[in-house]
This record gives sequence, C-alpha cells and structure tokens, in this order.
Amino acid sequence: MQVARSSYYAWLNHVPSKRNIDDQGILDYVIQLEETHNYIFGVKRLVMHVNDDTQYHVSNSKMRRIMRENNIVASIKTKRKPRKKRKEEIISKNLLLNEDYTHNFKPGYANKYWVTDCTELLYGINNQCKLRLSAIKDLYDHSIIA
Repeated sequence: MQVARSSYYAWLNHVPSKRNIDDQGILDYVIQLEETHNYIFGVKRLVMHVNDDTQYHVSNSKMRRIMRENNIVASIKTKRKPRKKRKEEIISKNLLLNEDYTHNFKPGYANKYWVTDCTELLYGINNQCKLRLSAIKDLYDHSIIA
C-alpha cells in the first residue's frame, strides 16, 4: 500500500482527542434523533436539541460542520422568496410632442411615425373567450401597416 511504517504505527496507536470524542457523541445523538424524526431537523433545531438534551454544548457552525462531514441533510427545504425585479423599464421620450407641448399628428412623409393600439374582443357562448386585436397604423396617410 506504500504507506510509511511510522505512519501506520502512528495511526494504529492514535488516541482520539477530546474534540473527536465529543463530536462522535454529538453525531451519535443527532443520527438517533434524525432517524426517529425522518431527517426533518435543520441546524438550528438540532443545536437546540443537543444543547437541551445532552451534556454537550454546540454552536450553529459546529453543527453545520458535523452535518457536512457526515452527509446529514434536512429533508425539508426553506421556502424560496420571490425575486424582486431589478431592471428598470426604459421609457422613451414622446417623439410626437413639439416644443410648445402640442402633438404632431401630421408627419411630412410616410413611415416616419407609427402608432399602435390593442383591443380585446369577447366572443363565444356568453362571451367567455377573449381575442386581442392589435393594429399598427402609419400617421402620414392613416393606413394600417400590420
């Protein structure tokens, strides 16, 4: 196995530290508690149970380390919060507005200004179905483009 003889004997005669002994006692209690409750406890509830029911005192970070090292995961996930909209909508300036705040609905040539409108039509039995009709209009000759 290509392990040095001194390393083998150091491993063979290894005496576990107080931290390792405490961690193993905490781990045994946590596994017994999680198996009886179908792995529903997270870090905070396990810390509460360990600190109340055993002689050990653990913090959240120590419990996370023990759970991570032993692949213990709570089966109940936290609810995700809806994301907030981060991007502001861009509103372009009104191109039909003149300097004196009057509107220019009569452009000098075709395809300079287009406008659109959306209308909702009801149809079917008791008007239960909706249909949206949208038209694009050229302001020069008031023709429907699309």
